[in-house]
Amino acid sequence: MKKIYILLGVLALAVLSAVIIACTKEKETKFAQTNSEMVTVTKEDDISTYLEQFKEKMQSALKGDETLSMEDARWHLEAVLNYTYGDAGHMITDIQRDTFCYEFHTNENEVTLAQLNEVFYVFSKNVEEAFASCDLPEKSILVIQTKIKNDSKVGNTTVQMVTSIRGLIEPVWPPVFGETDYWYENEYSGKCGAYAGECIGRGATTELTRMANYRIPQYGCGTGYRSYLYDIDEYWVGPGLIDPFLDDENSPCGSKLYERHTDDGCIPPDEMNYYLSKSMEIIHHYTPIDKIPISCEYDWDEILGYDENRSGECHYIKFMYGTFECVPDTSIR
Repeated sequence: MKKIYILLGVLALAVLSAVIIACTKEKETKFAQTNSEMVTVTKEDDISTYLEQFKEKMQSALKGDETLSMEDARWHLEAVLNYTYGDAGHMITDIQRDTFCYEFHTNENEVTLAQLNEVFYVFSKNVEEAFASCDLPEKSILVIQTKIKNDSKVGNTTVQMVTSIRGLIEPVWPPVFGETDYWYENEYSGKCGAYAGECIGRGATTELTRMANYRIPQYGCGTGYRSYLYDIDEYWVGPGLIDPFLDDENSPCGSKLYERHTDDGCIPPDEMNYYLSKSMEIIHHYTPIDKIPISCEYDWDEILGYDENRSGECHYIKFMYGTFECVPDTSIR
């Protein structure tokens, strides 16, 4: 199966009445002072102040040999990167993803603040370079994800970072498929039926991704604020999940996600619109109640029938969700 590295995506317009305006009231002063000393806050008290304080501590020459567990270090790295560079509250038509890795030596699954600052410095340069080379118009950093990938070398750890840069390219309204939208089931075979041979390099999964992202509610902040995301996670939903929620007797194939039920794998416009109509239902069903959906991606694979009527190519959907926060929009920190 071919992997997608560039994800096309679009967020919903305000006319869908799904726009949520948050943080319209100015926050209290971020750093309370008592006897000229900074009062430390917790993540639960004020996440932005917490991340600002943690970043200052990490970059301070006085941090010493303080250590964090590997997962705690990863969480802080990802959160501080998003706090520093994230600007998510904008319409989206396209997303460019770039992957970077950095290897460093660790001691017994612990990371010092000095080491974490080293990784942050390298990844900051990577983010800025990826952003500068991205040619999407009206671009900004949607989200940054990190992952620990332990190296085979004893004591060495590799951290992976994925940046998602959003942009706005000729948004199309309304987000529905038209009379010429006959698409082969996979991601690159183009149109089918009477339009076979057109739009090679695209397919049903890329078009469903674009339209479904267009329907995800757009979250934004008041004037003078920008938004960033943290506590990022992903979820996979597909026929192999064997979840009764995905079944639908009104579906062309019996499922809210496409499963091959014709010989040629050609999906006509009415079926494309059916699967699109179920996209938000699926995404919101699996999104934790205290988080928001960020983006989604349709893909395809071969499925070996778990019952005699379900086999051949099928679609699955991966969606990203996280926690949304507003912060005063000054310069990049």
